[in-house]
Amino acid sequence: MDKNQSTVENAKEKLDRWLEEGITAAGGKLPSERELGELLGIKRMTLRQALLNLESESKIFRKDRKGWFVAQPRFNYSPELSASFQRAALEQGREPSWGFIEKSRVSQFPKAAEPLLDAAPSDALYRITGWGALEGHKVFYHETFINPCVAPGFIEQLENQSFSSVWENAYNKDVVIKKLAFKPVRMSGDISKFIGGSSGMPAILIEKHRADSHGNIVQIDIEYWRFEAVDLFINL
Repeated sequence: MDKNQSTVENAKEKLDRWLEEGITAAGGKLPSERELGELLGIKRMTLRQALLNLESESKIFRKDRKGWFVAQPRFNYSPELSASFQRAALEQGREPSWGFIEKSRVSQFPKAAEPLLDAAPSDALYRITGWGALEGHKVFYHETFINPCVAPGFIEQLENQSFSSVWENAYNKDVVIKKLAFKPVRMSGDISKFIGGSSGMPAILIEKHRADSHGNIVQIDIEYWRFEAVDLFINL
């Protein structure tokens, strides 16, 4: 066992030097496992364990069926602020992109979205799903829920505007964060596929409750961030 651990550690040291020397730039794709093993003189199974160790240290990440990539600088995320992902990323010198996956009205929704019914009874909620990326790599998936009785036609208003802009411009509401919850999770296959991951990949779940000036919860966001992609902090 000691010999095997030593062999894996030696392989990891070789990979660490590869990363430190910048042979593959941040965000860049590493050679295939076969090619990497040949270049570094490492057996396939030993290489795989060394790669997994580096993944656990957030130095590299996997994309399903696309291989291994060098981790990018972490995104500094302060989820209590109202600044959009785009603006926050640009301020950090990053290249953000984002998109919607689906905008629909659903009668089945998670228990986490039920506080939206306190403001107005409803048998359905708006569900908006989407993703965000940095330098072309998708780093989070989100689900947003809104009560259609509180904001009728919201999903028709949501084109290239931010959620907060729609609240302000279409409904004359200034919404603020009322509750934040954080939890380490493993992504299901249904969610991870949208950001190129595999089932069971580690993630940070962030749940946000947004309220209007009367304290009514009007929007609930559930975000799944790739574990290696983000640093969270709260301004007090």
